Amino acid sequence: MTEQDKRKIREAMTSCLSGVDALPSMRADILRAAKGEEKVKRNLSKGLVLALVLILMMSSVAVAAGLGLFGQIGQQAHSDSRLPGLENVSTTLEKAFDVDGGVTVTVHQAYYDGSRVFISYSVTGPHDVLETGAGDPGIVNYDWEEPGVIFGEQWYVEGPNGQALAAWLDGSEPRWAKRTVVSVHDGLQIGEEYLDIIGGEYYWLEDGTLMSWKECEVPAGLAANEVTFSIGVFGGTTTYYQTAEALYTAHESSLKTTWYDFTVKKSEAGAALTGTVQTADWTATANLTASAIDVKGEIIVKGPEGWTDIWNSWENPDKLDYINDWVLYIDGVKAGGYNLDGGVNAAEGGTVRFTLCYKLDNLTANMKLVPKYRYAGEKPDEAIVLTAAE
Repeated sequence: MTEQDKRKIREAMTSCLSGVDALPSMRADILRAAKGEEKVKRNLSKGLVLALVLILMMSSVAVAAGLGLFGQIGQQAHSDSRLPGLENVSTTLEKAFDVDGGVTVTVHQAYYDGSRVFISYSVTGPHDVLETGAGDPGIVNYDWEEPGVIFGEQWYVEGPNGQALAAWLDGSEPRWAKRTVVSVHDGLQIGEEYLDIIGGEYYWLEDGTLMSWKECEVPAGLAANEVTFSIGVFGGTTTYYQTAEALYTAHESSLKTTWYDFTVKKSEAGAALTGTVQTADWTATANLTASAIDVKGEIIVKGPEGWTDIWNSWENPDKLDYINDWVLYIDGVKAGGYNLDGGVNAAEGGTVRFTLCYKLDNLTANMKLVPKYRYAGEKPDEAIVLTAAE
């Protein structure tokens, strides 16, 4: 499948989901369904709904509080811990792009550290329009026919018209609804290279304005001191016909994809960090990047063969003790964070990848990674001492 084909799938998928950015864990399933390999069930658990949306509606008064969008979302419960730092270090752009039909997409802030880019943006105007009616809408060919499915019982749809759509399509009598949505691509682009989303949150204000932020990785070959990124905007209309027996849906693109450019300079804050430790049983090398907002990177552990077996099989019948995590200490204080990927590469004797979501106020000469064993816990005497990479 070409990148152009994948992009078309993204457009159709996003419009059908009313402009909501799909979670990375859901994207593979959605792509398989779009290629005809399997059908994706659209009923979402309450837990997943909470994961998808940080805030459904927020008072417009918050916008006037003097904070940028990173700062506004960062004040909410359970928001990403890096947002207060992003508010402090991001560049204010306020670059507005006028879209057909009176819709405006504005990139408010951006932060680029050489390997990732973060942006905050909003979508204003009539970007979510709902029409409803009784009876058959008169469509001849539908994209999907789902016997026994009642929209209001099975689907959870985000956006200003989500609840109204579910309430209308309740299966009590034949009814139709047509929803037209202007959407922003989940990722960004540099030239023709698509940068997939790896993080973000969104919410709606009471007036229907969509507010969001996203994080994308920048390939090493495209990194530069100044990069022009593109944000993609497109639109789609989905018509739903609900009877007591089945749900029918038809989708059509109503707005050609347009890519709008904005330029961001690389932040000079941060440094590359490295360190190595060797014990009688194993060796480990860390290569990390410390930006103005967090520390992230990779630790490669070469240890006993039994450790690799445990990681590959997830079984440990002999109760061997092994390293299953690493903890970052800065000036003797444990940094908040999490292990991003505990997978092990057997060919290298074991690889642990982790990302720490921790705001760095400053870099110091006293930073170390302490191994945490499955049974023995942390062992500070086996720590990797981090130093600036040459």
